[in-house]
Amino acid sequence: MRSLGAAPDKIVVVFENGLKSDRRLSSVIEATLRHATQAYRVVVTTSDADLSECLVCSEPVLMIVDADRLDAARFEHLVETLRAGVATRWLPVLAMVSPPNFLILQETLRLALVDFILKPFDPDELWGRVRVCLHQAAVVTDLQSQNDELARKSMTDSLTGLYNTAYVVECCDQEISRSKRYEQPVSCLLIDIDGFKTVNDSYGHPVGNEVLRGLAHLLHGSIRGSDTLGRYGGEEFLLVLPQTDRTGAAALAERLRQTVESSVFKVGLVSAKVTVSIGVATFPDRDVIGRETLFLAVDRAVYRAKALGRNRVACLEGETEARKEGADAFG
Repeated sequence: MRSLGAAPDKIVVVFENGLKSDRRLSSVIEATLRHATQAYRVVVTTSDADLSECLVCSEPVLMIVDADRLDAARFEHLVETLRAGVATRWLPVLAMVSPPNFLILQETLRLALVDFILKPFDPDELWGRVRVCLHQAAVVTDLQSQNDELARKSMTDSLTGLYNTAYVVECCDQEISRSKRYEQPVSCLLIDIDGFKTVNDSYGHPVGNEVLRGLAHLLHGSIRGSDTLGRYGGEEFLLVLPQTDRTGAAALAERLRQTVESSVFKVGLVSAKVTVSIGVATFPDRDVIGRETLFLAVDRAVYRAKALGRNRVACLEGETEARKEGADAFG
C-alpha cells in the first residue's frame, strides 16, 4: 500500500522521433492510468538521451513503447539493454503496435516480460494490459528474490553468516586456477579457536555460538574485499587470500591473531575472551601443487601452531615460525 504523500509510480512512454499525435496518445495513456485504482505519473521520452536520463533518475514500474516507430532489431536492442541493467532487469515492456507491424515484431514480442496491445485500443483495454504487465513483473521479481535467497543460503553458514565450507573451497579452486594462469601466489589461513570447548563448558553453547558469531564478524571486518572467509568446521575459519605470498599472509595472520587476543566478546552478562592459532600456507610452494596439498599444508601448519603453545601463527617451512615473519613485516 502506498504511504500518504508518496510520489506516484512512474510509467515511461517511449516515442522515437516525437510527433504532435504522440501528445494526444500519451494524454490518453495518462488519463487512463489517472482514473485507475492507483495513480501513476506518465513520463514521455522521444530520444535515447531522454530515456537514459529517465531510467537513471527514476525507477519506473512499466515502459510503454510505440513499437510502430521501431524496426524489430531496434526494439529487441531496447529490451536487451533494459535486461542488462540491474535496476531495469525486470522492468516490463508494453508495446503499442498496429496490426501490419505485429507480424514483423512478433518474434521480439515473445521476449520475457514483453506484452503488446494492438492499435487502436480503448482505455479499458489499455488498463487491462497494464495490470497484466505489472502482475507478471511482480511474480517474476518475487520468484527471483526467492531464488536469490536460496542461492545465498546454499553458500552461507547459518550460524555465522560467513560462506560455508563448500563455497570457500570452490573459491579456493578458482583462485588456484587464476594463480596458475597469471603466475601470482594465493595463500590460505586456517584460523582455529584455542580451547573453544572451555567456552562452551563454562558458559553454555548459546554463549559459545554468540562468540563464534562475534569472532566471524571481527575477522570479516579485518580483511580485504577480494579475500574470501568461510567457516571451516566447528570452530575453524578458512581465509583465502588471492595475490598474496607467504610473507604477506603471515603478516595478516599475525594482525588477526593480535586483534582477536585483544578483543572481548560480550554476551549478556558474560564477557568472554578467546585466542586463535593460525596456520599459513601458500600456493605454489614446496609440495604444494594444488588445492588438496594446500589444505593439507595449512592444516598441518595450524597443528604446529597448537603444538608450539597456541595463540600464535605458524607455517611448515623449516622450523621458523610464521609469527616471526609477521612480526618482522610490521617492523
